[in-house]
Amino acid sequence: MKTKVSVNVPGRICLMGDKVDLLGKPVIGMAIDLMMTINYEEREDKVIEFYSHDTKERIQFEIGESPPRDIDLAYWSVLYERLKQYIKKGFYIDVNSDIPIGAGLSTSAALSIGFIKALNQALDLNLVNKEIAELAYLGENHDLGIPCGRLDQYTEAYGGIVFIHTDENPSVEYLDVNNLPIVVGDSMEERKASLTLNRVKKQLKEKDSMTLRAFKIIENCVYKAKDALLKGDFKKLGRLMDIQQEQEAIIKADTKKIVNLCNAAKDAGALGAKQMGAGGGGCMIAIAPGKQKEVAQAINSAGGRAWIFDIFRY
Repeated sequence: MKTKVSVNVPGRICLMGDKVDLLGKPVIGMAIDLMMTINYEEREDKVIEFYSHDTKERIQFEIGESPPRDIDLAYWSVLYERLKQYIKKGFYIDVNSDIPIGAGLSTSAALSIGFIKALNQALDLNLVNKEIAELAYLGENHDLGIPCGRLDQYTEAYGGIVFIHTDENPSVEYLDVNNLPIVVGDSMEERKASLTLNRVKKQLKEKDSMTLRAFKIIENCVYKAKDALLKGDFKKLGRLMDIQQEQEAIIKADTKKIVNLCNAAKDAGALGAKQMGAGGGGCMIAIAPGKQKEVAQAINSAGGRAWIFDIFRY
């Protein structure tokens, strides 16, 4: 048992397969060196306190009480409920994030993973990565009803570049990739991820042939991208990104701004580019060996905000 714990959790990007985890299909994620820090400190009383330095939200309750769910830190509330049998003393826990909220770099999963990792260390729970990732997924998907797959939680729990089997028996393969010359661009527009995701889920439920065909093409791209990554074939990876982006347009998950940023990146020398996440805004990614600075500048000039990330490994 530890009285103080501090853990860092990375953001994540999806290299290939965005949204096909809704059908339990494989995806490829990459943990990035943009971090969220969660601090835990034991108290001598029965008070539990959550605090976010980013949103300034502060929640207090006592052991035996249920924390509220209509809050930004609801991820912690539901996970507290799942772990409360192990909690005998009060504690203070806070979060400070360099991962921008709402940009599609998965702050929500980082909140969940960080909370579980902090309690895992403090309370000696001996949870392994798969258990941490699955618990975070259950809190977000089952308890809060958020229509997410397993990409975010498993990428952030494991780190590195990972090929994730996202069905009901999830598993993770680390891909041996030393570096990846990618540029990420935030479209800086109002993100409509929930609306887009709910519409796409409805199309899947209704077995819309166009949507199912697009998802099958994206799934095939995931397997081919795994091979391209292991061989360092960035040209092939770029072509696959472009193919996925064509499918995003078919299911109307793209935005004009995202398309403009992808085109600007390719005009500046990127080998391929695609959006990330649910759609309806957020971030895009480009593969740009030898051209990362030029592509980043092109994204900025087109009205986005660009980052050049490294792979984060625990």
